[in-house]
Amino acid sequence: MYSKPLKKTFSTLRITGGFLKGRNIVLLEKSGVRYTSAKVREAIFNILGDMEGKKVLDLFAGSGSFTIEALSRGAASSTSVEIDRDMAKILEKNLTSLDLKNSCHVLTMDVVYAVPFLAKRAFSYDIIFMDPPYDRGYVGESMKLLATDRIYHTGTIIIIEHSKREVPVFSNFERWQQVNSKSYGDTFITLFQAD
Repeated sequence: MYSKPLKKTFSTLRITGGFLKGRNIVLLEKSGVRYTSAKVREAIFNILGDMEGKKVLDLFAGSGSFTIEALSRGAASSTSVEIDRDMAKILEKNLTSLDLKNSCHVLTMDVVYAVPFLAKRAFSYDIIFMDPPYDRGYVGESMKLLATDRIYHTGTIIIIEHSKREVPVFSNFERWQQVNSKSYGDTFITLFQAD
């Protein structure tokens, strides 16, 4: 029996700050995919402050809202990791349409492989953002990867967006000092600074 492929649906999200403020990025709507709201993104960047010249790592990047927002606000470069090929293609298209292609390297691979891959090549980031799917254990696993494969330096800020039902055990990470934690409904944002 012949069946038509599912039609992809899209929406848009507005960039909230920087030289691209007011421009839209395209989001691919997929079952189980959740995007960081404008309110939460704005709150994160208010906490981070000046992004000028920062090197950013965006794990579980999706369509690229955090990456693009960071670049808009002055980040020097970004590495975006996204395993879903459809999402990665949308991210690439967003970067191209906003003339950011030369500022971001997209890795279409699992975070489990991406972090050691970057560590072996001696990459080091000023800001690491992770927004994995909620309640699937990815937060703890990703933190273990970062503890093993050091792709950050003293002063690096690590931002974790997670569900209130999946509060990771942060005490195991002696090199990270928790500097902030805020809740926005079901969403928690926890920031650390690496020693």
